Amino acid sequence: MIDKRPQGGGLRGRVLDWAWNHPHWKRRMREVWGIARETAGWAGLPRPFEPPEWKSLRRIALTAAPPSPGAERVLFMSWRGWSSHLAIETVLAHAVLRRGGAPIFAYCGGRLPICDVMPVNVAPPMPCHSCREYASGAIRAAGFESVALHDVLDVAAAVGIARRSVAGLTTVRACEAFEDQGLALGRLVRISVAWFLSRGTLLDTPQTLKAYRSFLVSGMVVARGLRNIMSRTAPQRVFMLNGTFFAESIMIALCDQQGIPFGTYEKGFIHDAVVMTPGAAAARLEVPGAAWASAREMPLTDSESEAIDTYLGDRRTGGGSLNNFWRVRVEDVDRIRRELRLDPARRLAVMFCNILWDSAVMERDLAFSSMGAWVTQGIRWAATHPEIDLVVRIHPAEIQLRNHPTLERMADHIHVQIPTLPPNVRVIEADDPISSYILMDIATIGLVYTSTVGLELAARGVPVVVAAETHYRHRGFTVDPDTVDAYWREADRILESPPSEAERERTRELARRYAVLFFFRFHNVLDAVTEDGRSRPRIRARSAADLDPGLDPPMDRVVTGILEGIPPIAPAGAPESSTAVSS
Repeated sequence: MIDKRPQGGGLRGRVLDWAWNHPHWKRRMREVWGIARETAGWAGLPRPFEPPEWKSLRRIALTAAPPSPGAERVLFMSWRGWSSHLAIETVLAHAVLRRGGAPIFAYCGGRLPICDVMPVNVAPPMPCHSCREYASGAIRAAGFESVALHDVLDVAAAVGIARRSVAGLTTVRACEAFEDQGLALGRLVRISVAWFLSRGTLLDTPQTLKAYRSFLVSGMVVARGLRNIMSRTAPQRVFMLNGTFFAESIMIALCDQQGIPFGTYEKGFIHDAVVMTPGAAAARLEVPGAAWASAREMPLTDSESEAIDTYLGDRRTGGGSLNNFWRVRVEDVDRIRRELRLDPARRLAVMFCNILWDSAVMERDLAFSSMGAWVTQGIRWAATHPEIDLVVRIHPAEIQLRNHPTLERMADHIHVQIPTLPPNVRVIEADDPISSYILMDIATIGLVYTSTVGLELAARGVPVVVAAETHYRHRGFTVDPDTVDAYWREADRILESPPSEAERERTRELARRYAVLFFFRFHNVLDAVTEDGRSRPRIRARSAADLDPGLDPPMDRVVTGILEGIPPIAPAGAPESSTAVSS
């Protein structure tokens, strides 16, 4: 039986929540934990400080049956010791086992010179002791066989050889063009380099080049190791996180070379939900075209309409997610207009930025060379339109993600490129409590790069011009130019001839239909695993039988996606498609 009773975090929960906001201490505490457990193991003593979720995994493992002879081998790539992801992956592996698959796990195990388990503000050295100990311990508690890099190659020797191969790379462009073992490693590791450096722009600085070369070294070692792991385990399918981090990008390339089907997943916008994508990177959030072709023609039911309005309303205050950027916010419209010097009689364009290093932005450029170029060109465009106002809203996560602060700030970029703003342009910095949702309410037009705000604006009937590749582009309710000139022409057109009320209503209804599909049907809320807080997963399944087919439709869909490559989309009108927020 799934245990859905809420549980308090106690002292451990308070410590982990504090550590999440103090990343240097988090790293130190993790490593002390990992070293203590490893030392105890070497000394033949009981390993201390076992995470409570491992007890739940052992309980499931004790009630599980071994795979049948000839069962399809599914390799779970649980590369890092990220607790919430390992809880999801080990539980999904048991669900695969209950449906006739034979799971086996691969993890890193260290010691690579650099990786993307923590960003540059706290690493290197990388927290290999705790990462290795958590990954191996969780997999062992779940009762599964595993293979690490050090099981299939001499990591230190491989690192030494790889370092010599990249020593002569002296520019970012050279790093980007680097190839090895038939893989475009320079491209495959680039997103992780930007993520690690907390930057969107990679310049030829000593720090950037050192990090890029180190990631190429790690990539070369991982590529060799993964080939050996795949040779040893002979997987028939592979399942992994995200799909854009460097190790997973390399695995996808190897799967493509060898013709092995794969699937990826990520945690979703909704608490305890996952999004899963067969054959592509889940980080791209690509809703299958066939699902949208059907959903766009189906009016929402009353329950769906009420649920999506409630959910979008909750997002205004940061509800439904562990990332709440709106605990302190200014929502007084008159005050906001007064502080920003916005005349209600003037048309208002609002640009909503992403974080520059977010994987939702990286390699998604289309009309513009970068998000920074889009913002600076937008300010210059506004300067040619003194009859309108432009507000640039910098993403609050630039400073509010305490565990991963942004080192390339959009405000700094703007100041360097345009030291003196035009009189009709306002920049709202990341630490400003002005609510983005009030800006959505009063905007004449929304300008977005890839932000989910574009979908939310359209669901209000506000015209939206999209600059880059994003999951809701070309769905029929946004304007989607492919070039810079076309982008600003479309913005001019909308401002000169705003959509009629009938057109706004059409946009609003179409966007709401897509929002239901995206948030409630594309997202799958799993009953078996929950997060009580950051790095605090709790496994609610009490035995392997709790993961049997037919007990939890979202689990059934995700596992079918893993085993059969069918996108896990809830059927229209399914009960959970209108109750996902409250589950």
